[in-house]
Amino acid sequence: MVSFVDETAGMYAQPTQLIRHEQVAPGYHLLEFDCPQIAAAARPGQFVHIRVTSSWEPLLRRPFSVMGTNKEEGSFQVLMRTVGEGTQILAEAQSGTEFNIMGPLGNGFALPGPEGEVILVAGGIGVAPLIFLATALHEPNNYRYVRGLFGARTEDDLCCWLEFSGACDEFNGITEDGSVGEQGLVTDFLPPQLERGAGCLYACGPALMLAEVAKQCQDAEIPCYVSVEQQMGCGVGACLGCVIPIHASGTQRYQRVCKDGPVFDAQIVDWEAIRRGCTPG
Repeated sequence: MVSFVDETAGMYAQPTQLIRHEQVAPGYHLLEFDCPQIAAAARPGQFVHIRVTSSWEPLLRRPFSVMGTNKEEGSFQVLMRTVGEGTQILAEAQSGTEFNIMGPLGNGFALPGPEGEVILVAGGIGVAPLIFLATALHEPNNYRYVRGLFGARTEDDLCCWLEFSGACDEFNGITEDGSVGEQGLVTDFLPPQLERGAGCLYACGPALMLAEVAKQCQDAEIPCYVSVEQQMGCGVGACLGCVIPIHASGTQRYQRVCKDGPVFDAQIVDWEAIRRGCTPG
């Protein structure tokens, strides 16, 4: 069993300069920031909280999973999809722009034990923390054999798949419209991977995808840990705006994605309650 610890003690909040901005697909941007402290402290699965402007509009910071770090250069990367006012500001930002960033925040992925191969299942923008994790799992002291599955709606949404596939020993890309790779949902291609066996599975993506991944892993008796995507207010557990339902001692409770997560043991999450609040798409 994997245990989680509070990793926010090493959190920093400071002005941070954007040093690289690349549009990697329509609506998707790769941003790299100069911040040696976050680069040194960040662990796969953690996130940063970015204030996109110095004015009051928009007021709230935006959370982004760390996609990777360059400790030698003192920088870290995030992958962003343009969906609203805040992300549009970031999408239009030029190298040299300064942003106030808090991080690293939340509890990341605990590395698996030495037994068995590792399966990583990414959906859309959820690939970002799994790229970071796959890279960590190929470090000499942490090496594990990694099988990666990456699903998205279209070829454009299968962004940074080269970075993900390059960090995996096996890789399978899936699109719903069949524009590239296999056609279907990423969960359609998971059963054969589970039949092969694995020591652990990690996933990040839309809630309905995670619910199905959790069910299949439970049926296959394979440990499953998920990074949950959720809108956040404060990012440090104070506002309670990002809670999800969980099972604890036979009763339903709630935990904060920003502080208690974003990584959870899939078996404690109340996926049925989440399904009732989700619509496909």
